[in-house]
Amino acid sequence: MTAAPLGIVELGEVCARLRARSLDAFERCGQWVTSTPPGELQRLLAEACHRHAWHAELWAARAPAIPPVDLEALTAAPRRPPADVDAYRALLDELANELDELTSRVDPILDPSTTRTIALVRTDVASIRDRLP
Repeated sequence: MTAAPLGIVELGEVCARLRARSLDAFERCGQWVTSTPPGELQRLLAEACHRHAWHAELWAARAPAIPPVDLEALTAAPRRPPADVDAYRALLDELANELDELTSRVDPILDPSTTRTIALVRTDVASIRDRLP
């Protein structure tokens, strides 16, 4: 069964949800950086922090500017930052799965911007996940 194509209103909701998750990860990684001893893990968390902030910007820029989509209101919905590194690892896995599913719903010819955003974020998520201890 083929997944339904991603419509413009749903795209706005997806962008808001992924922006919120990126902001959560950014916030938590930033907190962990300051409480992690210097070393490889601290460097990875600092890099992840920057990447998640950039991902939030990418999703905000990709969100359609149409009346049914209020990016700020949708992003402000209750959020769940990961509580610990295991929860962060699970978040990265969930993000990877969601991005993989989105890839199958976006037509790269009709929506190259979303396709590119997904590819950039997916690459970063996999890189961070693969390097977590």
